[in-house]
Amino acid sequence: MPLRNRASILAALAVPAVGLFFLAGCNAQKALTAKRIKSVEKGLMRAVYLQGLKPEKMTLSERMRFYKVPGVGIAVLDRNVIEWVRAYGEKDPQTGQPLTTGTLFQGGAFSQMMTAAAAVRLAEQGKLNLDADISDLLRTWKFPLASFGFLGKITPRDLLTHSAGLASQVFSGYAQDEPIPTLRQILDGEKPATNGPVWIPAKKSSASRIHYSDAGYAILEQVLIDLAGLPFPAFMKQTVLDPLGLQSSTFESPLPDDLRMRAAVGYNRGGQVVNGLWSIYPAAAADGLWTTPSDFAGFLSEVLLEATGAGTAKLLSPETARSMLSPQVEGTGFGFVVEGKGDDINFNLRGKTHGYACFMTLFPARSQGAVIMTNSDNGMFLIQEILAALSEAYSWPFYRPEEKPVLRLDPATYQAYAGRYEVNPDYVLDVSAQDYYLVIQPTGQAPTKFYAESQTLFYSTDPNIRIQFTKTKDGAVNGLILWQQDFELEAKKTK
Repeated sequence: MPLRNRASILAALAVPAVGLFFLAGCNAQKALTAKRIKSVEKGLMRAVYLQGLKPEKMTLSERMRFYKVPGVGIAVLDRNVIEWVRAYGEKDPQTGQPLTTGTLFQGGAFSQMMTAAAAVRLAEQGKLNLDADISDLLRTWKFPLASFGFLGKITPRDLLTHSAGLASQVFSGYAQDEPIPTLRQILDGEKPATNGPVWIPAKKSSASRIHYSDAGYAILEQVLIDLAGLPFPAFMKQTVLDPLGLQSSTFESPLPDDLRMRAAVGYNRGGQVVNGLWSIYPAAAADGLWTTPSDFAGFLSEVLLEATGAGTAKLLSPETARSMLSPQVEGTGFGFVVEGKGDDINFNLRGKTHGYACFMTLFPARSQGAVIMTNSDNGMFLIQEILAALSEAYSWPFYRPEEKPVLRLDPATYQAYAGRYEVNPDYVLDVSAQDYYLVIQPTGQAPTKFYAESQTLFYSTDPNIRIQFTKTKDGAVNGLILWQQDFELEAKKTK
């Protein structure tokens, strides 16, 4: 056979060989992804477990029922792109409407990371100096430095990283039938706003510069409005959402009709629908984002890809994207928390509004991460268990269940804690002593076992709750403090 003909045949054979290799690689990746999804759906684990026992694995559906979480959406990143997206449950149990991957959730503090991206983009374009004094940037509202009580300047960078020295205010939402304050009223703490003025300083008792405060992002929102000359929702649409093609995300309030029809209904801790279906958060840069897990994961993916130089530069240049994803002050970044170091460095952010809870986590060195969104005040309990399943499926260094010892106290100690504790006349905790644990039954709820981790501190595993008993100076038990995720309850012992 002539050499030329042999070369032609070999070249022809090489094409399908490469195709088969590519097909095999695709099939292998699909199989791996399917395995990971199944592992997550059937591998939820409680946040804590008793020493000497193995963490029990449970299904996502049974834990959704346990926590009364109607719906959850999950988007997972691998190799800096979205690997899979899934939706579970219902967006509104009252109507039986299923949750889909296109269902919108309130993102809470997710708003802040997108706002940070917009601010960083303006800085890259030379339109915003992140280290300028905000007093020089504000046009239609002025920050009253005299009332603040110090002479130093506050910069956009300070606002972005919660290091401006502002009091740790978290803005509450407003029912849809209530008067909704303007941004100016929120800034000044004037009715109908329910917050204090944004210039309230943090207490000097803490050595940390970081004081999480929605107030800082409300001020930053005014800075961006003054610079752009646009309403904030329009500015964010023009600066971030449209360039990235995020058509299922908005800062508008009220929601446009087409998105309103796709919005998940919020539910409280008891499983009842939020008044008016959801609350309104008029400080949009702090808490006003509506989005989907896939949209927000797409935003994260683009920033990650741009930081590596592999992105399309729709939002940021590689250098600016890397600065966006760099730790800034005391474990914070531009709108997110920074934990770990080296290859295990982790960026995370929790979003919480009335009736919704969400969480995002990124491992930039591993090119992986996840966005989880729920329509329930109990959502963070479920999210913690989903993170444990993801951690095992992807070999992440964080979010693993915590093994806790069970201390055996003197029987008289358990008996001293037994009794009735009143949060208010309509809500009491009945505490009974058992062999080596306490049983606590809140009004209208199932009893829960609590194990000792010290002489006064107890914990439960399902759900994960901690209780600290308090005493008088003479040692008599007079009350307890209960911590459950993001809230604290105090109760006085009545008998």
